[in-house]
Order: sequence, then C-alpha cells, then structure tokens
Amino acid sequence: MASSRFFFTLGSVVLQLGWLASLSCIGCSERSEVVATVLSAPGTADAASVAPTPPRFAPPVLVSPLSDDRSIDEDPTFTGDLLELFFMSTRAGNKDIWTSLRASAADAWGAPSLVAELSSTANDWSPCVSLDGLRIWLASERAGGPGQIYLSTRASRSGAWGTPSLVSALSGDNVDFAPALDATETVLFFSSNRTGSAGYDLYESTRANSGATWGAPTLIAGLNSADDEYDPFVAQGGLVVFFTSMRSGAGDIYWSSRGSTSEAFLPPVLLTDVDSAEYDSDSTLSQDLSYMMFSSTRTQNAEIYETHLLQ
Repeated sequence: MASSRFFFTLGSVVLQLGWLASLSCIGCSERSEVVATVLSAPGTADAASVAPTPPRFAPPVLVSPLSDDRSIDEDPTFTGDLLELFFMSTRAGNKDIWTSLRASAADAWGAPSLVAELSSTANDWSPCVSLDGLRIWLASERAGGPGQIYLSTRASRSGAWGTPSLVSALSGDNVDFAPALDATETVLFFSSNRTGSAGYDLYESTRANSGATWGAPTLIAGLNSADDEYDPFVAQGGLVVFFTSMRSGAGDIYWSSRGSTSEAFLPPVLLTDVDSAEYDSDSTLSQDLSYMMFSSTRTQNAEIYETHLLQ
C-alpha cells in the first residue's frame, strides 16, 4: 500500500483515503482505486447524523476543445489513464456518443468525433467507460421503448466497439440511465423512475465478480429525496458517491460517503466549489478523486467543465 493519503474530516468521523493496488479485472492485469475506511464505529448515532465534509475543488474551467454552442454536451466519462473521453452530444442531431483523445493527462483534450458503433437513430446517452477502455455502458432508446442500459465491448483501445447489447438483469419498466461502476466493476449505480420510485431515484446493483450477472437493483439508502436524483459517480467500492439532485431547485452536484455497503449513506452535501445558479450535473472523477469533469448550463448552454482537487 502506497504512503500518500487524503483525509476528509466528517465531524467526529475521519474518512481515510489510501491506495489499493493490483485489483484484478477483465481485460487488464492491474487496476488502482482509492479505498475509504470510516475510522469511528459505523452505525452509531453520531456517524448516522453527521454530514460529511466534502473534498474541495478549484474553480471549474470550460473544456473549450469540446465546446459547441449549438449543441448539448453532457455525460463525460474517461479511461483510467485520463487519455480517452466519451460524452453525449446533440451536435449531430440526436443524443449520440462522441469521443475525444489526448496524448497525456497534461495535454488539452482533442477535437471530438462521433462514435458511430455506439450511436443509433434513437437517443444514446450517459456512457460509462471502464478504466481499461474495453467496456462501455450507456443508456439507449434503440429498442423503441424507454431508455435502458446497454453494454458494448472491444478487443483493444484501437479497435471498433461491438454492437451494444441490453443488460437484461438491470432492465426495468420505465427509464433506466446514467450507469456508473466502481473500479472492480462489481458495484453499479444508476438513475431510474421505475415502479417504486418517487420520480427519478438512485439504484444500486452488485455482483460477486466482474464476470457475474448483476443482482436485482435496489434503492440506495440515504441518497434519494422527494425530488429527482440523477447521474451518480461511484468510487471506493461503493463507499463514496457524487450525484446530481434537484432538491435545491436548480440541479446541483452533491457528495456523500458511507462506512460499508451495508449502511446508508450519510446526509449528502452540496459541492459548493463547483456549484452555479444554473444546472450542474454528470460529475465523473479520476480514481484518486483529484480530477473532475461535469456538465453545466452556466453559459446558458450545456457544456463540459473540468476542475482539480485542492491540495
């Protein structure tokens, strides 16, 4: 275990973020992910009632190479090496999946291009790419009904994507979208208005390993409100989440954590560092949580922004 660590104070609770290396996965030999440990006893009255103190971020900056003031650009997701980006854009007419590349994480993102294999004549949106770049989940209306979650794979980063297939184990009776997976690909969060939801809520599904079938989705305790919740990003084995909520009126990005996957999340906290008076959504982060991309209408048009963790 490496020596560098972040510490976020949760009142009397301390969230220790360390590094765990050599996690196995499909199609790659190693994968890194930050692991969270709540050091006070989980389930105590204090732990259940104290709102977590969120990470702090620098002022967001528009990702100008991706900007198109005639289109809606949302749902960024990138590979673990921060070199390949996918997002939803309407610049070709429908909601389609687009990509952008760069040579190093220090470079600017390149001019985007349409990913024809992942797009259809229907709406395709909210992609989530695996850290190794060989699997991508997305929402699609290509079957003619409401949005459902699909999976596509490719043999290599330079290869073409296969035709997306429905993930039937996650399929519901209404709209399912915004899939988000942890690094081990055994925890999946998504948004849905399926039966049992109060509008759009956040759901969770788990599986024993990255090759197993997903379990029945369940509402995520502690995150949902009487208003709509969308666009989760899950990290640290399901212990940390960023998501969009309408609870404050305009659509804002919130953060929360929990001590174990059997516990409810602590009361979500607004990320004021990235907040605006307009609609902010679709947060996605690097595995060390030091780099964030998200979508915002703060220019009166949905565009993609980036920010970095304050040290």
